[in-house]
Amino acid sequence: MINSSEKKIICSIRKLIALSVLATGVFILSNCKEEVSTSAGSQHLIFSKDQVSNYWDGTMIFNTPDNPFLKPIKSNYTIHSKSDSMLSLLKNSCGPNNNNTYVVATNYSSPVYIATDSTPKKDIKITLYNIPQGKSHIINVPIVPGSEAAIGSDKHYIVIDKDSRCAKEFWIFNQNKAASGNGISIDSNGIYRNGKSSVAAGFSQLQGIIWPKELREKKIEHALFFSCSVTNSNGYVYPATSNDGAIANNPYAIPQGTLVRIRPNVNIDTISGITDVEKTIYSALQKYGMYCGDTNGAGLGIKAVSVQSINKDAYPSNFDLNNNFGSYYLKKFPFSLMEVVYTGPLTKSIQRPILTNQCISWR
Repeated sequence: MINSSEKKIICSIRKLIALSVLATGVFILSNCKEEVSTSAGSQHLIFSKDQVSNYWDGTMIFNTPDNPFLKPIKSNYTIHSKSDSMLSLLKNSCGPNNNNTYVVATNYSSPVYIATDSTPKKDIKITLYNIPQGKSHIINVPIVPGSEAAIGSDKHYIVIDKDSRCAKEFWIFNQNKAASGNGISIDSNGIYRNGKSSVAAGFSQLQGIIWPKELREKKIEHALFFSCSVTNSNGYVYPATSNDGAIANNPYAIPQGTLVRIRPNVNIDTISGITDVEKTIYSALQKYGMYCGDTNGAGLGIKAVSVQSINKDAYPSNFDLNNNFGSYYLKKFPFSLMEVVYTGPLTKSIQRPILTNQCISWR
């Protein structure tokens, strides 16, 4: 027989081991109920936050030769013929002194959760968009206990099943239902070829998102995802596969899929008054650029993983999110140093069939 003190020590050790082996689906917390009031459910969330905070980055997903987000911009790129006018419209939408240019990491970003084969699963009812005829629910979606959608009205939610290598993504998610949803393999190129994504451009929500590890290590090796309020409703450009858009019949409105970059001849180190966070972001904007993926309510927003799904100190201390809506404001955003890269002609959206894939099943 072991006494109560010895049992507490054993249970503490078991909790640590359980966290480290969660990916295998093995839990060894039996006979420790008095020590683990929230049971294994909390271990799923602890495991997920630890993974997203410390291990994952943008090179671990969609790492295929045909993913444009992972390709540095070629030296022989073509500047868009309307680049100056498009950037002028974009800059003017950001208000005086660019005070509405920001990185969003809470209300209107996407929380990312990591699941395993042992994560509890639910069937999620889809109520509005991208529903196959005669179907209503996406089945067997791993939902990390304690996880929540983003706080803002879009209520984005992403869960990556690291065992099946699938991401399930939702818009206006509320635990048992969502307005729209879909799934995609993280071994694909991260673009829904039929456009049936939960963001307007047809990209996975994971495309271009900034991860905490990247800002801590001051290195982003992929293009970024941005939204703006002056999107073109008449069509999209490569690599987007669909669009919504806010402005019709304006040749300078930003089509979804548009690639914007900092010019290659700019020395990032000479941009005055920027922080390490901004330098890291601007270096990525020079090498890879940023793709327009969605329409927002105001300004220009670059997306980072929501703080809801990470540990408290996962982002560097100078990534200050104490502003309205949990955004990091880019007060020195270098519009004058930027250009629009031509990626292809404007394509009009058409209605496409809902395609099946190995990452999504309906009932």
